[in-house]
Amino acid sequence: MNTSHAEARTLLIRDARCIATFDNPDPWRSRELGHTSIFIRGSLIEAIGPTDELPATADEVIDARNHLVTPGLVNTHHHMFQSLTRAIPAVQNAELFGWLRGLYPIWSGLTPEMVRVS
Repeated sequence: MNTSHAEARTLLIRDARCIATFDNPDPWRSRELGHTSIFIRGSLIEAIGPTDELPATADEVIDARNHLVTPGLVNTHHHMFQSLTRAIPAVQNAELFGWLRGLYPIWSGLTPEMVRVS
């Protein structure tokens, strides 16, 4: 059975402290929207805006006060310098602690400048 858009479940992410838009290729120029809500119907974002301008309720409401909201598929935690050692044969397919024991000696030789520019 196909559900029409009007009948789709709704989700309100209410009053996020910050919505990181990642809407510019230069991340330093992307917008950050404060105290903003997102209204979703089915799988579509229907509205993003000031909380008092969006519906007050939905089938599901997430209180996002004091939370950061990011787009999906955005890696919010990564150590870029680790990409320098991805192809070290001794640690490929290693369990976590074997991987760490194999790479810590290499990483210990990196300077803060090397990490910054990675």
